[in-house]
Amino acid sequence: MGIRAIGTAAVLAGVVSVTGCTVAVPGAPAADPAAVARPAPSTRPPGPAFRDALTRFDIVPPPGWTVDASGVENTAVVFTDPQVSESASGRFRANINVVVVPASTDLPGIVIGARQEVRSLADYRPTDDEPATLSDGSPAHLFGGTYRDPTTGLVLRNLQLVALHGGADTVVVTGTALADTWDGYGPVYERSLRSLAVAI
Repeated sequence: MGIRAIGTAAVLAGVVSVTGCTVAVPGAPAADPAAVARPAPSTRPPGPAFRDALTRFDIVPPPGWTVDASGVENTAVVFTDPQVSESASGRFRANINVVVVPASTDLPGIVIGARQEVRSLADYRPTDDEPATLSDGSPAHLFGGTYRDPTTGLVLRNLQLVALHGGADTVVVTGTALADTWDGYGPVYERSLRSLAVAI
């Protein structure tokens, strides 16, 4: 089986660019994201930040990971672990990718639509769904879950952070790894994703 990367940022980015619905999802947390008290701002890890060429965001990637700002799969940037992960089900290159799309609604609307959309992923099981505050004080929302990749059949886990840049652009940052290697990648993704800044 070949090595796969990227994950589901494109799925969520498609949702955030068109969603505007406010229908509650059965079984999903019912709190209005705008009414929930925001946590304290994240602290940035040490290390150089990658700054988007259009100055929509900056983020601190994991040390030693490769950087691809070529626009592959409509991403603004992809950070890739040079080490390939392997499990009984196959091989996967863990990565963090950033997608920026025009915002068609506010952050609470994006959160509601994203909750609906991720449930369409095969065997999706949520692991994270909480408000966040970026290191620059901007509001954001953190999603995470496990799902089966329809192309490869691999069971993957991701962590996604969604924020707005200037109210005009939705920035979606996704860290994806094999579900059974998550213990090694989860803390790496937490540090990097929470370093995101959109008020630059």
